[in-house]
Amino acid sequence: MKLRSIASLPVVIAGLLLSTIAVRAADQPIGLDARLAQPVMKSGEKQQNYLRIALNGCKPERTDRTPVNVAFVIDRSGSMNGQRIAQAREAAIMAVSRLDGNDTAAVVIFDDKVDVLIEARNVSDPGYFTGQIRQIGVRGSTAIYAGVQEGANQVRRFKDPRKLNRVVLLSDGLANVGPSQPAHFAALGRQLLAEGISVSTIGLGRDYNEDLMQQLARASDGNHAFASAPNDLIQIFNREFNDVLAACAQTVAIDVDLKPGVRVVRALSRDGTIEDGRAAFQLNQVYAATEHYVLLELEFDGSNPAALQDFGRVNVAYTVPDTGARATMETAIRGRFSASKDEITAGLDQTVFESVVEQVTRERAQQAVSLRDQGRRDEAAKLFQLNVSEIGAYFANGGKPSPALEALRSQYGLASSNAAAAAPGQWNEQRKMLRQLDSQGAGVGSRY
Repeated sequence: MKLRSIASLPVVIAGLLLSTIAVRAADQPIGLDARLAQPVMKSGEKQQNYLRIALNGCKPERTDRTPVNVAFVIDRSGSMNGQRIAQAREAAIMAVSRLDGNDTAAVVIFDDKVDVLIEARNVSDPGYFTGQIRQIGVRGSTAIYAGVQEGANQVRRFKDPRKLNRVVLLSDGLANVGPSQPAHFAALGRQLLAEGISVSTIGLGRDYNEDLMQQLARASDGNHAFASAPNDLIQIFNREFNDVLAACAQTVAIDVDLKPGVRVVRALSRDGTIEDGRAAFQLNQVYAATEHYVLLELEFDGSNPAALQDFGRVNVAYTVPDTGARATMETAIRGRFSASKDEITAGLDQTVFESVVEQVTRERAQQAVSLRDQGRRDEAAKLFQLNVSEIGAYFANGGKPSPALEALRSQYGLASSNAAAAAPGQWNEQRKMLRQLDSQGAGVGSRY
């Protein structure tokens, strides 16, 4: 897919047209916001635009939390020997210590075979979990797919729409027993997401397959983390359970229904189902104090009149964790056409435009990684450098401060150097960092 350059688009900080309706009823745990990048468009012309649909989680001061139904799936193959398995044990014990009698947990261990160390059960006695986890040793090869499948089986035993149903996978190696291609794991992730189960993956060291782990996590709406050293694991498990213990909504469905004259070209931020004037997406959860968004590229045929109008509707359905009941909310997609260039320029929505910059550069980074894998180092380096320049142009043209974009610019700058000249080990580590960025938002409080 050819990626458009967006550095030339103007960025104007100005009073915005009423182009969005934000919805959050007093009794709803999430808010809904839908807005166009260019809410005032040029009349009489076919043109591209971007739609950003954001879900905002409940306030952090909320004291209750969603119960957890989790399976820890831990690699015990021979390469995990020593500090790696020791730190994995401590990280899992720490995570269990954050659970209580309202939660259920299981522990699955795998090498070339899969064993259920602790069958799914109530966490009323964390000491039992601790004692069993401390016995995990190492042996054999790496059957990741079968391990995840068994973890999902354990989650299914207590699966409940009022709980956060999650598999947490830790591995340091390549899948060399059973299915081993990223596409196999992406398909498994999509299947589990449809069941309301997400998989968070943690890759340890330089030898695991980051494409496999990233696709499994992304397809199931989980997180992916790269632990470059064993002592990173406790911090990563802590971050994961900060998320897990702060869910506001479950099994979320986003449906976009556009009126004639508007069609969906593609989704930039996450996979979904797209068909002309309709699009549908699934999220497994919305976290507290966190914004989750979907970004769509749209095409307008320019035939609509100039008056402010609705171009379609966004409908959201989700499960309320406290009760297990389904709730719904909706909002309009608003904008209009104009012949005034000044009016069009002044209407640019910076929040959406920042997301466009972020997602387009992420796509280009994926293309650059593919080129580097083919040995086309100079071409890969140029794409990474184009990302650096494009983010820089965003700021130079008045773009608002963005920690997310600053973090991406830093990573792409480093990747540009490493893609061109780094030793294999350096590029391997950089590649894993980039895959982690593809799975998680680069800023605090964002998921994609």
